[in-house]
Amino acid sequence: MRKRFNLMLLLAVCCGLLPMAGMAQAPATAEQARKAAVAADAGEFAAELLADGEEELSKARRDAENQRAARAAERYTEATRLFRAAELKAIQDRIMAEARTELSTARKARAKKYAPDTLARAEQLAGEAVNLLKRDRNAVVEASALADSAAATARLAQQICAIAKETPKAEKLLLDHARALWQLQSAAGQPQQADQNMAAATTALADEILRLREAERQLGSDLEDSRNYATALEEEIRILDQQLGGATAERRELVMRLEEQARKREQLEQAKQIFLPEEAQVFQQSGLIVARLTGLNFGSGSAELGADADVLFTKIRRLIDIFPGALIAVEGHTDSRGGDRLNQQLSQNRAQAVMNRIIQDAATTPERISATGFGETRPIANNETEAGRAQNRRIDLLITPAN
Repeated sequence: MRKRFNLMLLLAVCCGLLPMAGMAQAPATAEQARKAAVAADAGEFAAELLADGEEELSKARRDAENQRAARAAERYTEATRLFRAAELKAIQDRIMAEARTELSTARKARAKKYAPDTLARAEQLAGEAVNLLKRDRNAVVEASALADSAAATARLAQQICAIAKETPKAEKLLLDHARALWQLQSAAGQPQQADQNMAAATTALADEILRLREAERQLGSDLEDSRNYATALEEEIRILDQQLGGATAERRELVMRLEEQARKREQLEQAKQIFLPEEAQVFQQSGLIVARLTGLNFGSGSAELGADADVLFTKIRRLIDIFPGALIAVEGHTDSRGGDRLNQQLSQNRAQAVMNRIIQDAATTPERISATGFGETRPIANNETEAGRAQNRRIDLLITPAN
C-alpha cells in the first residue's frame, strides 16, 4: 500500500499535479506541528504519539538526505499527522483529567443505578468538551468550562449515590430540602411556613435575591454619582479660582460642602471599625447613623444589663465621641411573643437602661439623649422563626450628627 502511495505521489509530481514547492514546505509544516505538540505538554499526556512522530520525522529527514523525495514527503505528512494527534490528545487529556476522574468515581459508586440522569448529563457535558476540541483545538476556554461542569455534575451524582445507599425515608429528604430553603428565607427576611409550596417559595426567594442585587447595583450607582458630584464641585472650584482669582463666597461654600461630605464619610468609616460583627452593625439611614447593638443581650423579660456589657459600652462611648454634639435616640424593640402592653413596657425599660448607662459613662449629656420603646411594632425580620425573633429583639442607637 505504501509503495503504491509512493508511485502515485511520484507520478503526481512528474505530471505537475503536486508542485515541488509543496513538498519543500513539508519539513517546515512537520516541525511546526512538533513544536505545537511539545507546547501542549504532549511529552506528559501523549508521550507515545509524540515519540512516534519524532521517529517518523527522523526517517523523513534521512529519506530527504538520500534524495528519496516521494518517500520523504510521505513520512513528513505522517509525522505531521502524529504530532497534531499528540497535540490534540494532550490538550484533551489536560482539560478533561478532572472530569474523567470524577466520572470514573461516579460509575464505581454505581451512579448508573442510583443517579442515571445525572450521570448521563455529566457524560454528555464531557462529550461536548471533547467534540469541541476536535472541531477547534484552540477553543480551550469554552471546552474547559464544559469540562468543569461535567466534573461538578459527576460529583453531584456521587452525592446522590451516597444518599440513595443510605435509603433515607422520603420524609427526611423533604425535610432536609425544606430546612435548607427555610434557612435561605430567614437570611433574606422572608416568612417561613411548614406547608408552603416549595416551587413558589423558591421563585419568591430568587426574586428577592434579584431585588437585593438590583438594590446593591443602585447603591453602587448612587455612590458613583456622589463621587462624580464631588468631582464636579472640585472642578467648579477650580474654574471659580481661575475666573475670580481668589476666595469668594461661592468658593467657600463649595469648599465647605466638600469638606462636610468628606467628614461624614470618614466618621461613618471610623464608626464601623469600632465594633466586631457580632457586637454591632453600623450603617447610615436617612441622614442618621444607626448602631444596631446585636451584641447587647437581656435576660428573658428583664431590662438589667449584665457585667459582660462593659466592653460593649466602652465601644459605644468611642462611637459617640466620633460625633461631638450629636443627638442620640435609644430605641428598644421586642419580638411578637407576649402581650402588646408588656412588650411595650419591656422595650421602654430596656431603652431606658441603655440610656442611663450611656449617661453614667459620661458619653453624652442628658439633654442630648432620649429613650423610646416600640415594643413589637417595628419588626425587621419574620417573627415566625427563632432567628427572626432574635433579630427583632434589639436596641438601636440613632445618632443625629451636629451640623
